[in-house]
Amino acid sequence: MQRQEKWQTIINPLLVDTPFELVGVEVVGGGKHTVLRIYIDKPGGITIDDIVRLSREISVVFDVEEPIKGHYTLEVSSPGLDRPLFSPQHYAVQIGQKIAMKTRFPQEGRQNFRGILQQANDEGIQLQVDEAVLFFAYADIDKARVVPDIPFGKG
Repeated sequence: MQRQEKWQTIINPLLVDTPFELVGVEVVGGGKHTVLRIYIDKPGGITIDDIVRLSREISVVFDVEEPIKGHYTLEVSSPGLDRPLFSPQHYAVQIGQKIAMKTRFPQEGRQNFRGILQQANDEGIQLQVDEAVLFFAYADIDKARVVPDIPFGKG
């Protein structure tokens, strides 16, 4: 969660008085292959024109602020159906949904979990994994995403 504060400080001023919301930021890879992925949303969804406009505006600010040293690729994107979860509020909205997550360190002998989100508060989440309900502090969660329920072929 704390890693997101840096990005909010840089990006949120661009979004003041707009319908856009900064969902979160992921930094993937490293060196010449670093990808800075910024998820933006708005009521009714984000369009390609929105992405183009915001990419340009964010790029100009990043040229001045230099939040990442060296080479990186900037991607501005919609959060999509498999929405990433960054804040306690994001988790709270998804209670009852299936999520997939990876922890920073092994817990219960593994790092990858998939289950139904049972509860989310300021400290962490409860996830039903098979028959067990496990608690995960936000500080221990590396990544989490909603697992969309898409009924392929059902009519």
